[in-house]
Amino acid sequence: MDLQERVNLKKADREELYSLEPPFPYTNFLIETSNACNHACIFCAHQKMKRPVRFIDPAFVSRILQEAYDLGTREVGFYATGEPFLVKELPDYIRKAKEIGYEYVYLTSNGSLATPERIRAVIDAGLDSIKFSINAPERELYAFIHGRDDFDKVMEHLRYLNDYRKESGRSYKIYVTGILTRFTEKVKDRYAEVFDGLADQVVFKYVYNQGGYMPEIDTLLKCEEDHETRRRCNLPFDAISVTCEGYLSVENADFEDWLVVADLNKVSLKEGWYGEKMKDIRRRFMEDDLGGTLCDGCVHHETLPARPLTPEVATENPAIFSDRFVRDRIEKFEKEHAHV
Repeated sequence: MDLQERVNLKKADREELYSLEPPFPYTNFLIETSNACNHACIFCAHQKMKRPVRFIDPAFVSRILQEAYDLGTREVGFYATGEPFLVKELPDYIRKAKEIGYEYVYLTSNGSLATPERIRAVIDAGLDSIKFSINAPERELYAFIHGRDDFDKVMEHLRYLNDYRKESGRSYKIYVTGILTRFTEKVKDRYAEVFDGLADQVVFKYVYNQGGYMPEIDTLLKCEEDHETRRRCNLPFDAISVTCEGYLSVENADFEDWLVVADLNKVSLKEGWYGEKMKDIRRRFMEDDLGGTLCDGCVHHETLPARPLTPEVATENPAIFSDRFVRDRIEKFEKEHAHV
């Protein structure tokens, strides 16, 4: 299965999965090794996150990898809200997953910290694919979108990924994704030229409101060609999302732990997956009864009042629905380019 097929599957209408006790996921297992990030993408809730930055406990990673494998999971990705190359134990986690028996181990990175030394470390540990999230095909627009002027550095690292594949003889996949906003949708054709020969596949995704954390995307960043009014979500039924604190969340990128359903430091992964809180959120999805949750705003593309599913572990953030961060950056960018 290539990257585009994986993306399509995640968004597909898969109501055959809709059950209070669905089978344990074979794929779609993400571990947030850290919520630290060195970029500040304009569409990402990380820029307004108040959750303390931390790194996941290595012993916990070993335990949860084994539990998921024993339950039938065979694929795992080591990323979520943060940049995985900030985690010094990253090669160890990849190696552990392959030793356990995982068939497909993968990463998504902004690529700026993927130096040749770090690339060799993760590839030699057994990584099966790596995806660079490059959200503009040229330097100036990239700096605006990513909040960092790292385009040339990322391109250098992408070239090295290809060189090392030839040098090492390993067959890992190299992917590039572009999150399209209204600022980049009209230049997406340039990706074919810029990344020619550097990626096995380039896949585009429309920007979306990140599990309800970024409702301002619908008014400030949404693509003109994106006409979605209701977002399909299979996550509660077919995805394991583990945060750096060791919580089981409904969402792959739970910036303030508002969608936590179980503390895996206290219960097993199986208990969390089939626990009452997870069953309740599945029921609410099945009945379209999501009022009061972040999921409601995400699915219906609206800015709606929300409460954490597990308040005692969530981070309070009065500014979580503020559009100030994005609006200020857009106004600054458009003012600087008013003469163009």
